[in-house]
Amino acid sequence: MGLLGLILLALWTGGASAAPPLIPKHLIPIQTFVANPERVSDGDTVVYPAGICRLIGVDAPEIPHPGKLGQPMGQQATEALRGELQTGPNTVLVYGKDKYGRFLCAILDSQGYLVNLMLVESGLAEAYFLDKAPFAEGFRAAEARAKQQKLGVWGLPKYERPEDYRKRMKHPQP
Repeated sequence: MGLLGLILLALWTGGASAAPPLIPKHLIPIQTFVANPERVSDGDTVVYPAGICRLIGVDAPEIPHPGKLGQPMGQQATEALRGELQTGPNTVLVYGKDKYGRFLCAILDSQGYLVNLMLVESGLAEAYFLDKAPFAEGFRAAEARAKQQKLGVWGLPKYERPEDYRKRMKHPQP
């Protein structure tokens, strides 16, 4: 049984009796949909007809924006995400919204693979806000393996976390 099947089983069994659900409530998506992406904005953001999805549990390097160069591997992360999602319709699990109103999503590609995890496994994103993310232990383990193997950003001589880069760009030093 796939991940979506387990989630649906938990939802069904949780509503059928007074027993505690099989899966903690914060791990159950509030919405799901199947769709092809309209576009990939960057290495951790995808636009679907239903709305903008920020991949939950990951933070990819920033891509160039007007007046900002972006980070090493930002374009690679974006292209990897785009390539993974182009193979067919994706199953999108929505866990809430972020402060910008974007859906917080786990995305399964057409083969049922968790795309968020693929980015972390390949070193094209780091694990991020894991206290709020489903599959947190998987993200932690994938990041540890990527670091050990010096994959992606972990192989760079100087790596600046995307969060730190955003703060630095918001308040640049003269």
